[in-house]
Amino acid sequence: MAIARFDVEFTKTGSPFKTAQVDALAAGLSGVTDLLVLSHGWNNDMADARALYDALLGNVSTIFDHASDANAPAAIKRLAGRTYAACQVFWPSKKFADSDLIPGGGAASATTANDHALDRVLAALKEDPVRLGGHDRPAARVKAIDRAIKALEAIEHDPKARQTFVDAIRQAVGRGPSAKERDDGSSHFFEDDAETLFTNLAQPVKAPVGHAAGGATDVGAGGGAAGLGDLLSGAKAAARRIANYATYYQMKDRAGVVGSKGLAPVLATCRKANSTVRLHLVGHSFGARLVTAAAAGIAPHSRDVTISLLQGAFSHNALSGDYGDGKPGFYRTVLADTRVSGPVIITHTKNDKAVGVAYPLASRLAGEIAAALGDENDPYGGMGRNGAQHTVEATGHDDTLGPVGHAYTFAAGTVNNLLADAVIKDHNDVTGGEVAYAVLCCTGA
Repeated sequence: MAIARFDVEFTKTGSPFKTAQVDALAAGLSGVTDLLVLSHGWNNDMADARALYDALLGNVSTIFDHASDANAPAAIKRLAGRTYAACQVFWPSKKFADSDLIPGGGAASATTANDHALDRVLAALKEDPVRLGGHDRPAARVKAIDRAIKALEAIEHDPKARQTFVDAIRQAVGRGPSAKERDDGSSHFFEDDAETLFTNLAQPVKAPVGHAAGGATDVGAGGGAAGLGDLLSGAKAAARRIANYATYYQMKDRAGVVGSKGLAPVLATCRKANSTVRLHLVGHSFGARLVTAAAAGIAPHSRDVTISLLQGAFSHNALSGDYGDGKPGFYRTVLADTRVSGPVIITHTKNDKAVGVAYPLASRLAGEIAAALGDENDPYGGMGRNGAQHTVEATGHDDTLGPVGHAYTFAAGTVNNLLADAVIKDHNDVTGGEVAYAVLCCTGA
């Protein structure tokens, strides 16, 4: 199947970079039955994003080409006669490397690696690109980060230096619309005093132990059943974690802005151009949050909308109706108001170091000291590690991410957590045939 592809690039404020791209997308929907809307996440430049789209859509096309085969899976046979197009979203995300989250591979003695990682993260925070792949360095932002760097000289013994560091980092990234969220530590990042942040983040951050193929326990860098661990301690380690969280926060906030202010209006334009086109939102990492934010902007009780969240880097409570004390998740409206009528599928695995460490980091930020930080019982867990939690639509719909031909039972109105330990090996491993097949099955449910 030749999938017509349309690029739509957004700036950091959510505005389309070229309105002509949106016009071309709308004009190209004549005769299209299904539109795949794809969004990359962190750890991308323009070339990386294109590579992800090429690989995933290549596998989608290969599987779809067999829809008419006598031995094709029933879920694929149902797609015969449909015409797919793809909207490829590009937005200014930032790289978020494992080596910055886990310096020295997790060794407790990796102080030099920590210092280098801190330098890298602070240098990257000076940049605030308007477009994906850009290197814009606003003067006020550079000045704030330089102030944070200067404070490092006394950060281990001077409370004033620690306060200066925190104030400078907060000023650099700014307080966006999602600063009040309490399901991933954002509110603590902006509201807690500097000494509290440094105290909470000076301790090691260790994610729950995962399981290798065959059920064997993973062995960490320090030996034993260590799982995923950032085992360093002290003020410099805390400073790196604060800087890492600032990077995480800004990308999370931006994904929400681009999704709600940018992509949601584009989806409305698509439906205006072709009122019967089915919309299939597919997001990876922070792109999963982006497409969920866009879905929250779709009209209530909309038909023919599905979501596939691939290693989502946002709260596992985001879709919950009540994750404690009657509090709904930030994007509960997506399900409660039937803005997505078709199924939601969510891949999750403990093999995902990026999500597996970022969310225990949020737990430490909030002062949580439980042993199993970031797991399904932690209020600060991630979609890409645990799937959707405290979400009634997910009850009874757990499955594994199976091979091509797996008999999924996706149904309208359900949330399907797909355990991907045997298939997805790391945060970016989301383009294989198994993932493409699950996405296609979701589109046909």
